[in-house]
Amino acid sequence: MATTTWRWVSIPRSSLAIPAAAAVGGAAFFAWKPGVAMSMLGSPRAFGFAASVGILILALGWLLPRLGRGFALTATAQAVPVVIAFAVTVLPAFRTVTVNDPLPGAPVAATKAADAASDTSESPAPRPVLSATTLSETALTGINHRASGSALLIRLADGTHVIRLEHLDVEPGPDYFVFVVPGPEHRAPDGGSRLNHLRGNRGNQNYPVPAGVAVTRPVTVLIWCRAFAVPIAAATLR
Repeated sequence: MATTTWRWVSIPRSSLAIPAAAAVGGAAFFAWKPGVAMSMLGSPRAFGFAASVGILILALGWLLPRLGRGFALTATAQAVPVVIAFAVTVLPAFRTVTVNDPLPGAPVAATKAADAASDTSESPAPRPVLSATTLSETALTGINHRASGSALLIRLADGTHVIRLEHLDVEPGPDYFVFVVPGPEHRAPDGGSRLNHLRGNRGNQNYPVPAGVAVTRPVTVLIWCRAFAVPIAAATLR
């Protein structure tokens, strides 16, 4: 009787092939990117996601053989959540996107309009002089992730502000956003304002600060992974 009960609750060895492969792949990925592993351990959301995938794989491996399904169908069903988890967490780590914006205030549009006017009989349109003032600049520091570059707070001639990330090089990942958070050395966006999603993990990028959002220094520029609720990099502008 005890033997029969044990067989009922145990998972067939054939159903452990996919979980074992997933575990080996996960261990290799975390060995390659130890910072991601540290972030995961500190994030209940990331840990819960990984635990849910593991439990689902094991549950499928236990249930489907008892419903008379063969190894091929069981392994395929177990592979589906593994592939989804791989697409969500691993593939973005290989995706490098470079975005280069001109310096805020550069009269690019005005220059093109003036050049176009010079090709006609009309007199050239005057080129407005636009100014931008850098109020603060500091280095961007990674938080359990590789990151380098600088964060700048720039005030334009019309009084609006722009956060500029220069020479940015951040370890890629899923669902990154740029926040400004009042106060220094923040590692969470609580009380802050979201500017935009991070448009690329490399380059020189401008993020306009919406009207009504205070950028009284000190203020933290934070790159935040929304999917797993972990910080990626930060800079305190003083």
